[in-house]
Amino acid sequence: MRELKNMVVAITGASAGIGRALAMELHRHGARLALAARREDALTALNAELGGGHLIHRCDVALAQDCAAFIAATQARYGRIDTLVCNAGYGIARRIEEMTAAEWQAIIATNLYGTTDCIRAALPTMSTQDERDGWRAQVMIVSSCLARRSGPEGGAYSATKAAQLSVAEALRIELTDRRIAVTSVHPIGTATEFWEAAKTIGGRAPVRSASEPTQSAATVAQRMVTAITRPRPEVWPYPLARWVFGLATLFPGLTDRAVRRRWLRQTP
Repeated sequence: MRELKNMVVAITGASAGIGRALAMELHRHGARLALAARREDALTALNAELGGGHLIHRCDVALAQDCAAFIAATQARYGRIDTLVCNAGYGIARRIEEMTAAEWQAIIATNLYGTTDCIRAALPTMSTQDERDGWRAQVMIVSSCLARRSGPEGGAYSATKAAQLSVAEALRIELTDRRIAVTSVHPIGTATEFWEAAKTIGGRAPVRSASEPTQSAATVAQRMVTAITRPRPEVWPYPLARWVFGLATLFPGLTDRAVRRRWLRQTP
C-alpha cells in the first residue's frame, strides 16, 4: 500500500471538477501537490483554500512546452513525481460530419497530446527515482466510460478518450519492468463544469437523458485516491457502468438500436 502523506502528486486540469476534488482529497491525506490549469486565478484560490503550501502552475496542456514546463517545475520543487494525474480535457457536442479540422485538432491537442506530452516529459525522472512502497511512480489517465462505447454527437470526444485508454493499455506493459503503475479512470457523467463548458464550446449541450445516473466529482476523486494507494489497471467509479459498457462491445447491433432510440427521443 502506498502512503499518501508526503506523496508528490501532479494534477492537470486541477482548477475545477474532478481535478479540484482530487486535489482537496489528497491534501486532506497530507500529499504534496503540483496543480496545473489554464486559469491561474482559480488555482490560486484553490491553493489558498488548501493552506497555500502547494505548487501552482499555469499550463495549457494543448501546448507541449507548457506540459514540459509544468513537469520541470514539479520536479524542481519536489525532486520527484510519485503520481502524475492527466486529467485536463473537454468535450464538444458535434456530429462527425460537423466537426471542422480545427475542432479536431484542438480537442486532440488537449485531450490526447495533453496526456502524452506530460507523460513523455515525466518518464525520464520517474524511471530513475527511488522506489517508495514498492513503486517508482504511477501514471493515472482520466479517460471516460465513453472510451469503450461512443454515441451520437459524442464521437470526437469519445475518440480522444478511447485513444487515452489505448495509451494506458500500452504503457501498462511497457512500464512494468520500471515499477511504474499505469491506471485509467472511466467516470460516467459527473456533476462538474464539463457540461456547461461543452455547451459554450460547441454551441449546444451534449445529448443526455435526465434518467441517466450522475456522480459527484468527490465520489470519483475518492475512487481515484483508492487506486493511488493501491494501483490497479482501471478505475470505474460507477461499478455498473463497467458491465454495461462491456456488454455493449459484445452486442454492438443491439446497442446501436437502443442508443438510436434514446437519441431520437431526446433530439429536438
